[in-house]
Amino acid sequence: MIRLLELRTEKKLSQRRMAQIFNISQGTYNNWENGKTQPSFEQLISLADFFEVSLDYLLGRNDFEQYAYSDNMKSERRRRLINLFDELDDADQESLLRLLARKQK
Repeated sequence: MIRLLELRTEKKLSQRRMAQIFNISQGTYNNWENGKTQPSFEQLISLADFFEVSLDYLLGRNDFEQYAYSDNMKSERRRRLINLFDELDDADQESLLRLLARKQK
């Protein structure tokens, strides 16, 4: 069993918001929660990362929420930033890195 409903409820998020975050339809997310369909392996990893739980916990294989995940990747904001950065072409990535380097000085 996937613990999506439990984890989503803890974060006080709607199915609509989850669908937006994961760039899927609300119906698809609803089907995941209700066990009608299953997320892909990549989507399961993204869900575990988002909820900061292990895949085993997400899938109901154990009851231990602890997740050895690097501290610099824990927030949704950081995950979104990395995804947006990855979508940029090389020139835009370099421009953004230069801008950020100037902000640190």
